[in-house]
Amino acid sequence: MIQVSALSFSLSEFSLVFWFVYCQYYWFPQLRFKKNFSLYCALVAAGYTLIDFINPFTFHSSLLGALSVVIMLGVELSLIGYQRKWAYLPAFIEVSILAYLLIEFVDMVVIVATIYLTNMRFATSLWGTLSEIAIDNIIFVLIIMGLWMTRAPMENLIESMIGRSIEYMFLTFMATLAVVYILFEYSLQMLQRSDQYLIFLAGIAGTLLVGLSLSTYMLMQTHLQEEHTQLQRQQQAFREQYTTELNRQMSVVKKFSHDYQNMLLGLGGYLEDQDYEGFRQLYIDIRSGWATSNAAELTIDDLENVPGTSLRFRLYHNYLLARREGVQLFVKVSDPLTATVAALKQMGAVIDELTPKMLPVIKQVPPAMITLELSETPRLLRLQLTFPSPPNARVDGHNRIVSDLGALDFSNALGMLPEQGASTLQLKFHWGQLIVTLPKGSGQ
Repeated sequence: MIQVSALSFSLSEFSLVFWFVYCQYYWFPQLRFKKNFSLYCALVAAGYTLIDFINPFTFHSSLLGALSVVIMLGVELSLIGYQRKWAYLPAFIEVSILAYLLIEFVDMVVIVATIYLTNMRFATSLWGTLSEIAIDNIIFVLIIMGLWMTRAPMENLIESMIGRSIEYMFLTFMATLAVVYILFEYSLQMLQRSDQYLIFLAGIAGTLLVGLSLSTYMLMQTHLQEEHTQLQRQQQAFREQYTTELNRQMSVVKKFSHDYQNMLLGLGGYLEDQDYEGFRQLYIDIRSGWATSNAAELTIDDLENVPGTSLRFRLYHNYLLARREGVQLFVKVSDPLTATVAALKQMGAVIDELTPKMLPVIKQVPPAMITLELSETPRLLRLQLTFPSPPNARVDGHNRIVSDLGALDFSNALGMLPEQGASTLQLKFHWGQLIVTLPKGSGQ
């Protein structure tokens, strides 16, 4: 196998482990550190390199040579357990295998190219190692930039596969290929012609990488097709609901037109007979029968600031539910939202859980209305619900409002929030307010 100095080995290992850890967490924003993620990758790479440097069995073909790998995986598993994100473990292992093959393939191709373009002496020298590291880093940065458009589809695929049998089948398949590759690697390291073993090993890694990438791509496309079909069914259901509501409103308008003509005829008759007392009494009767509201009818086109049709139709669906219960729901989305698909999906689930359970209590409190406002900051997606406070209401704990009319219990919805999410429930004079925040790049 190729022999290099301890300094060259340490520099190369630090660079490769840094990118390996970065690729591990690339599609898992809910697992990584938000503020100092690059520092975390550097610390893991430094710890891994230090353990390999002081381990006397590093350059021996024995299990003790893999001590740094065991410790690094143990730290990562401990962090996942500390965050209570065990559901993501199979997908995390699958992505780790892909990241390992990618790092190995790129590094070996660069080393082989350096050997054949220069010579073995330069390739194993410090300057040769620095050149290889620089080329590796450039390639990894370009790969990360190229993968940027796959983040949302891949995160959605991971979310949809959690707990399903296909996830464990795919994990078994990838783990088997990874074990086969590692056995090849340890066997081929015994060859004397190091450049030849690198070529062969790079070919195996490239083949496995292409195969697994194509498998992942096909899974992603299948998931996107299923999601598109489900969205079409949901959109059709909401369209039918929208048509029903539109027909109801048309019948209300026709009835009002008929009643309006009767009102004018009645008022005109009293004026013609100069019966001003009767005119006054009929006007009072008409006025007392009006249900006043300053709310305009909401249409689906009014929600154009909401990206994605799923959350848009969910908001409109809740608006129609509120109308059916006699509650006026105001929806405010001042600026176009830019959160990820996963975060919007999580917010939609929270809204679906919150709104219907509020209606039975809110419809008994004048004015029966709820204001739902969606906004965002550079890091957070924010939901604000403002509603009338029932008589003698008080906040019970952090997620319930207890009153004479019943309890507004938000515990189920707030229990759906990820660890990075937060909520605030408070009463202000005759109004209550619930604020929910989610990280823009996360849905779990």
